[in-house]
Amino acid sequence: MRKEDLLKKLFSGNKQLPSLPQIFVEFNKLIRDPYTSNKKISEVIMKDQSMVVKILKLSNSAIYGKRYEINNLNSAITYIGLETLRNIILQISLVRMFETKHNIPEFDISTFWKHSLGTAYFMTLLEKKMKLVHDEDYYIAGLIHDIGKLAIYQFYPEEFEKIILLQVRENVVDYEAEERILGLTHCEVGYFLAERWNFSAKVKDPIRYHHKKFHQNVKLIVALTRIANMFSKTAGLCFDWDFKIMDIVNDIAWQILKDNVKGKIDIEFLTFEIMDEKQAIIDLVNELLLSL
Repeated sequence: MRKEDLLKKLFSGNKQLPSLPQIFVEFNKLIRDPYTSNKKISEVIMKDQSMVVKILKLSNSAIYGKRYEINNLNSAITYIGLETLRNIILQISLVRMFETKHNIPEFDISTFWKHSLGTAYFMTLLEKKMKLVHDEDYYIAGLIHDIGKLAIYQFYPEEFEKIILLQVRENVVDYEAEERILGLTHCEVGYFLAERWNFSAKVKDPIRYHHKKFHQNVKLIVALTRIANMFSKTAGLCFDWDFKIMDIVNDIAWQILKDNVKGKIDIEFLTFEIMDEKQAIIDLVNELLLSL
């Protein structure tokens, strides 16, 4: 059976993949309009009072360097900015969307989100350190690069547990274990889900290709996601059984990144420089998770 047909078969009927929450869809549409006011944005978010509470809690946390008390949504929007607010709304929405829990001892959703958030933060750190042209999709690509795993976990928990056990007991890499048990990988499921959510190719491609064999035509955002994913695991933002000291320095994805940077970069020095900020990212991730 073709992969596309298998995806449609597995995720249909009562196993239909979820749609993005309306609040995120509306917010995303509004911020694309340069004439949209903060008042209009506030009106959309105010429809979800629990979302408002979480946004205010995050706005007043050390994560965003709070200088004074923020006690209303308009102040939060002005203070943290629309791009950061978009990321927060998406994070909260995804955590809610995949809150179903199954009794799989080797897996918990909180650790999954630690890795995903860690990858997102390492994406933005790489962007900064390499002086890349800013792209608001870097963070989101890092955040949802493994989202296919949660779709499998939610709808096929028995198969998911078998996939995890293959990784734990036989040291099989995730995408190979998924192929054996389900006939699909989390990359393919995640891409299918991101298509349903109408994300751009820039966000979808890293989901689909971050584990693929690389070549020179690979997009910058895919290479960035692959490297950030490795940094996140090396920092310990992953399951204990998935913790690996990776050969980040010699990964082929660096060649794509180097081609997008003006001047020479010392990959080994840059790698050590980024890992020096490991604890700061771990602290950020842990604090953010407490607020979601």
